[in-house]
Amino acid sequence: MRDYYQLMDDSRIAQKVKPQGLRKEDSFAQLPPVSILDVAEHSFNEYTDWLEKPVPMMSQQMKSIIEKYNPRIQWKCVHLIDKRSGSQNVYWVMQIPTLDCLSQDSEFYLNGTVKRLVLDHEKIKAHHFFAIEGILEPYIVVSLDVAESLLRRSYTGFVLQKVEQA
Repeated sequence: MRDYYQLMDDSRIAQKVKPQGLRKEDSFAQLPPVSILDVAEHSFNEYTDWLEKPVPMMSQQMKSIIEKYNPRIQWKCVHLIDKRSGSQNVYWVMQIPTLDCLSQDSEFYLNGTVKRLVLDHEKIKAHHFFAIEGILEPYIVVSLDVAESLLRRSYTGFVLQKVEQA
């Protein structure tokens, strides 16, 4: 049985760049093929490889790895413009495939949020990068293979938390 990890925002990075003009409610279909967005002005903006907010997006380098594991993911380009420094960085928003893979052992709070996440390894099969279907939170999961590929290259902006399986 292959291990899986939740891909989560690294909250230890205080000055992570914040794209302006996107809302978490914006669906992938609503986005144009190419977007140009300003970033919030700080004295210093750290451009990490993974940005979870307002919508999940990743750097060109990280995208090249994820594409190897799931070539069918659809992408839309986002240019982040820092007017203060005059810099431009390219990120990619993806339509993350969803997978109905929750185990019956998963537990939920009364408001419907996940208390204990347990994946059904039979339903996952050989998937490497996916979002979990049927829950309120946008949990993004990667296989051990993807996790090792990302960590070997020292990509930034995320932490990995092992996900329980039944």
